[in-house]
Amino acid sequence: MSTRRWRKILGWTAALGLTGLVLGAGGIAGVFWYYGRNIEHVDVAAIRDYRPPQVTRIVARDGTVLGEIFTQRRTLIRFEDIPKHVVDAFLAAEDADFYHHEGMDYFGMVRAALTNLEAGELRQGASTITQQVVKNFLLSQDRTFERKIQELLLARRLEQALSKHEILELYLNDIFLGHGRYGIEEASRFYFGKSVREIDVGQAAILAALPKAPGRSTPIKEPERVKARQVYVLQQMVAHGFLQTQEVEAAIAGEVVP
Repeated sequence: MSTRRWRKILGWTAALGLTGLVLGAGGIAGVFWYYGRNIEHVDVAAIRDYRPPQVTRIVARDGTVLGEIFTQRRTLIRFEDIPKHVVDAFLAAEDADFYHHEGMDYFGMVRAALTNLEAGELRQGASTITQQVVKNFLLSQDRTFERKIQELLLARRLEQALSKHEILELYLNDIFLGHGRYGIEEASRFYFGKSVREIDVGQAAILAALPKAPGRSTPIKEPERVKARQVYVLQQMVAHGFLQTQEVEAAIAGEVVP
């Protein structure tokens, strides 16, 4: 076959490939436009005025708690009052690249898809913390293709409207962590008897282990399963450079104490 003919074949192949890419990109853009029409009115910045139910405590003069009034057990805590190792534990467990993406973790999505394909079942999700905030604050809990597309679109908008610290503060105050406790402050008081400001690395990893299955796996219901998950979180903290190996050795060797 002549060189000229080969060049012609390669040219046609390249043209067909480029056409396919253009059509594919156009199709994806069309899907995002179609499912994004119903969320154009959503004001993502409005969730900055988050006013969730909190616990009202009745205390005596000496500070003794006499009673509590609540619809949801939650005590808000400002981001600047949360210890760094607590934030790092949740990042390691849920979204280690949180500070490096714009709402969507494309590499994480591919990695999760490959893991699930290899396992033959759904083992890993690919939702960033930003996407989880969008899902919990702005969308329904329906597991549909349309809702997932809307979640991705709103995550980008949320990242543009709020700072990373603001998004994390919303997430850490809203999440359910078992036994009727919402947010890390109330969960810390319940599981450890002290404010999240006072907990150590091992306890922070326990809290970060809970969002995976808060209704089922807690230090009280399934301590062995939570211990395994805690060790995983601590190892992820080391893997992502949040801690050194020697800093987590004691926590890994320790017991899960409700």
